[in-house]
Amino acid sequence: MHIKEWKSWFGSLHWLLSWFVVLIIIRPLIDNFYYLKEVSPFLSPLYIVGVLTPILSVVAISRIPLPNYSKLDTIMRIYGFLVFISCFFLLIGDFFSLDSVEFSLKLSLPIFLYFFCRRLVRSKQDLQGVLIAFAISSVFVIAILAYELIFNPISVQLSRGLERIQGNFADVSNYAFYATCGVLISGYFYFEKINEWKFKQRVFLFLSVCAISLLISINIHHTASYAVIMTLFLIFLVNNLKAHKGGAIFFIIMSTVLIYAFGKETIDENILPLIETDIQVYEGEKESEALLHGRVGRWMSFLEVFSESGVVSQFIGLPASMNNPYKFISKGAHNDYLRVLMFTGYIGITVYLIFLGSIFLRALKRKTETRFLGLGAFAIITMYSISTTPSLYAPLLYVLIPVICFLAIPGKGRIIK
Repeated sequence: MHIKEWKSWFGSLHWLLSWFVVLIIIRPLIDNFYYLKEVSPFLSPLYIVGVLTPILSVVAISRIPLPNYSKLDTIMRIYGFLVFISCFFLLIGDFFSLDSVEFSLKLSLPIFLYFFCRRLVRSKQDLQGVLIAFAISSVFVIAILAYELIFNPISVQLSRGLERIQGNFADVSNYAFYATCGVLISGYFYFEKINEWKFKQRVFLFLSVCAISLLISINIHHTASYAVIMTLFLIFLVNNLKAHKGGAIFFIIMSTVLIYAFGKETIDENILPLIETDIQVYEGEKESEALLHGRVGRWMSFLEVFSESGVVSQFIGLPASMNNPYKFISKGAHNDYLRVLMFTGYIGITVYLIFLGSIFLRALKRKTETRFLGLGAFAIITMYSISTTPSLYAPLLYVLIPVICFLAIPGKGRIIK
């Protein structure tokens, strides 16, 4: 899809759908006003977007019919029902406080976006339109990164002895998600344009985005992002071996040369400090609770609280206890599987894992470009979920949920444009 085609596609969208594309493009700009919420929630663009997104999604869902049925829809309806039950208990337990409303909107956002995007993403053209919108939004992120590297960091965090730049975002994860999604999207178009673009054009696009993503990773020192980008590259190589063996050999040789030339230095300076504690645990110098920068200790304490809660709370989530569960169901859990367990109980985590498994199986059955995109999205969700909470980061959902919705389209109902 060229830029003229993208403009034509965007112009053809009903306003009930096009607002989401605009939101994707301006989201990095909105995220830079994160700290306005400390002045007043009514002045924060993020709070305004957080309220308007589910409202506009519901309006679109109610007025635009679902184009086709998918088994993923049924799974998501069951999971959504459990999410809304927990949100109801959250609102009642804290008597519709600002916190309970904010958390309910944030925690239910994936449900609203899924059923909204099922109406937006009806074809390959729709999928590509959304991906290109995200690529356009990334220009602003790259501009912020360039400013921080050339002139002066806007904000710096010190973690494990390393300085992490984070711009004016809430945390370094914002940079990380744009980096990984950039690799995912560029890899998709590398395969999708295999019969339209010359090999050197596709290589230039993919390598340019990978270089920027690695530059971001090196400057934010985000362990999970190193692992995710490496996994995406491996998925890319495996698919390339099937689609274009010559291209795969080129990337393997290039990677080998780069690893030989810069690998040891890069690992020593940028990766070893991040896993030093884990190495000490492995060598017996520290307890297992210190693993993953102390996250394992936090998970153990959270699970202890969960195991001591009532039977009802264990099966449908801690909000049912009507106590204050915020720290257990937010980003502070540092693990999305644990967060889903605490929020929706044993039933919820079971349904959620079935949903993830269905995404994986669907991706395996698709053509090369969609298989890479689907497996890459699956890798991003599942790997980030180990040490963070990706389902609570809207910019990441703007890419992953449309991809999932494209995978949800049944074979006979998929329109290829």
